Amino acid sequence: MSDTKSIKIDKVKTLAEKYFNEGYYCSEAVLKAFEDVTGIFFSDDFKRSMTILGEGIGASGCVCGAVSSSVMIAGSLTGRKSPNEDKRLSQKLGKIFMERFKEKFKTTCCKSLTKRSELIFGIGKYKHCPQISSFCAQLLIDILIDENLID
Repeated sequence: MSDTKSIKIDKVKTLAEKYFNEGYYCSEAVLKAFEDVTGIFFSDDFKRSMTILGEGIGASGCVCGAVSSSVMIAGSLTGRKSPNEDKRLSQKLGKIFMERFKEKFKTTCCKSLTKRSELIFGIGKYKHCPQISSFCAQLLIDILIDENLID
């Protein structure tokens, strides 16, 4: 791994965890850390959309907010604006992200992750969220650098 990549990954991991601990949802923490590290900034509307992802999409416990945020960020950089545009890169990134996350945590479901947090991390419900936010932020940066989408 290059020094620049390693530095970015270390920084985004630290920031995502810090922002979560400051009171941001995992989804918001991932986006904020991503912006700080890459210098790629999103619209206020996009930033506000991260709030609904918290606690598993509207606090429903479904898909982890950090996962949702990460794939939305990747999609915003690679997604299409019309049906005539190529969708393959965006789909590829989403698949890579989901496979690597599931490889580590076995599920993307917030409810399952929080139930299993004691097994996975040795700590209680929601106390693992800073680490998952950190993991998602670093995985996102790692994939985007590998695909030459960010420096």
